[in-house]
Amino acid sequence: MDEPTTWEKLVQRTDCLRPFISPTDISIYDAVFPASTHPKIATIASLMNELYTLFIEMGYLPPTSVSFAPHNTCPISLKHAALFGLEKQVVDLLQMLPCYDGTGPNWNFGSDQGEFLYGGEFDNDLRGEDKELSWWRKCSDPCYFTDVGWKGARAIGWDLKCKDVDEEGGEMEEEEEEEEEEKDWLMIDEPEDDDLEDADWGETTDGNQDTDDEEATDDDETTDDEEMTDAPSSDEEEIEAEELLTLQQDTILANAALEEEEAEFAAAKAKKEEEEKAYRKLLEEDPRNERLLLYMRPWHVTLNSIGNHGTILFVNTHNFTISQTCFGNVCDFRHNAIPYLRSMINNFRTLQWIPGGLYSPDHDKERFTAYESLYLEAGWPDTFDRDKFERSRENYETELRQRYIGQQPLRALSEHVSKMRSREINKLRYQHTLEKLAALSPNADSDERKNLEQGIYRFGREFLPAHFEPISKDTLEGYKNNLNEMLKKGAAESLVKSQREVIAEIELEMQATSFEEKDWLFYELRRKQALTVDSKMKALFKCKLSWRGSSIDLLDVDLTPEIVKEMAREKYERNL
Repeated sequence: MDEPTTWEKLVQRTDCLRPFISPTDISIYDAVFPASTHPKIATIASLMNELYTLFIEMGYLPPTSVSFAPHNTCPISLKHAALFGLEKQVVDLLQMLPCYDGTGPNWNFGSDQGEFLYGGEFDNDLRGEDKELSWWRKCSDPCYFTDVGWKGARAIGWDLKCKDVDEEGGEMEEEEEEEEEEKDWLMIDEPEDDDLEDADWGETTDGNQDTDDEEATDDDETTDDEEMTDAPSSDEEEIEAEELLTLQQDTILANAALEEEEAEFAAAKAKKEEEEKAYRKLLEEDPRNERLLLYMRPWHVTLNSIGNHGTILFVNTHNFTISQTCFGNVCDFRHNAIPYLRSMINNFRTLQWIPGGLYSPDHDKERFTAYESLYLEAGWPDTFDRDKFERSRENYETELRQRYIGQQPLRALSEHVSKMRSREINKLRYQHTLEKLAALSPNADSDERKNLEQGIYRFGREFLPAHFEPISKDTLEGYKNNLNEMLKKGAAESLVKSQREVIAEIELEMQATSFEEKDWLFYELRRKQALTVDSKMKALFKCKLSWRGSSIDLLDVDLTPEIVKEMAREKYERNL
């Protein structure tokens, strides 16, 4: 589908969503800012203002990048809101929310355009005209399902009602709200209570069953002992021929019945797979099918955008709950919006989360710990000196960049050895796939055969001589000409040095006549370069790979083809 970049295209796209959405009379909305609204809508907007203000105070967002309501000079477009039939409380909230202009944060370790929460980005600016694509994302397809060849698995509409409220938006009881406030909700997927009860019951049942089996076994052993004591010690107890024959016949019939049952199950499974294939094909060929049920109910609103398969927060303005997605997939994170946002703000304020994509030491231990220390050393939160924090942060990032550059030879060696090992693993995969294809039944599914053939090609092109393509002399001459142009124009010394290194590596690669020869030529080069790295830089970088059940330092071992093959086989067998 074409992107709805004009008003006419947007109207045409929304026509496809009828009757699920219906345009609303624009007169129901306030022009710029709601004269009055529901208290909880006002509280949600206030908390979002507090969150954006906190990001500014922490130095993450530039103060000039955020505009706070009322947006008098450039209000949100009401004609777009009316086109999607948004309820007044949704528009009230949109008019009260802060707007981020997208200029970019002062640092970022998460999503490309600036991390808001777990891969999700800041919301699109809906102020002004010519915002058709932003409104389409906001009100219809925030997860990009219709634009990435989605196959209809979630074609049920964005009916994100909370499990603790009725569909019409009956509010939660106060006691339940208090219980929600005590929880740490974000990114925690707790099972339903019923599931827990089933799990506990299963464990108890299994435990009792084991106990019963042990008791039964003890009883059986006691009975057998008693019988052996009372019975005469002779070999006269034999199974009669007729009984044995009957037993054999029963076994044959049971096996036949089992085979028939397995055949029926396989046939039913195959039929179901064929039906699913046909249904997916239908969805792919007809864009008017179930995928058009992807729409936002007019009483839901998002607080941010998805980014690169990140998290989105959906607010239900009927019951004031938030539904959170986990990396673009609709999950069961549904909670009271107000305590949820308070918890989120508290996590940033107490440095449990660092703005920009650091949510725990597990994400990036060194950087998380460093930023936490930088904040505390600058007096966070009570006597925070933002200028001091920014100076310290810039010094830290400069040191980190210098270390990254200094460790580049170590990184290049580690990556090259991993590439050599991967080539050997592909040889093993290639052989295994050949064997599977040879053993494939002539009546096997064509897709399975095609997948195996594609695998053979994919693995084979990594090492087979027919796929080796040496670099041409024309390529080398092109790089040399570029170098001469750089010298004539007085390019920076670092750029000239980098170009010379590229030319030297091209000349080295031209000596190779096979994948293996190229690998070992570059291994000697990379190892020689890595050995020249400063010892302090080496100590901070783990240039290691697994071999024979332990981690080895690539600078301590001079690899051979046999060692690389052994490393590859170990990794391949671990992953089988």
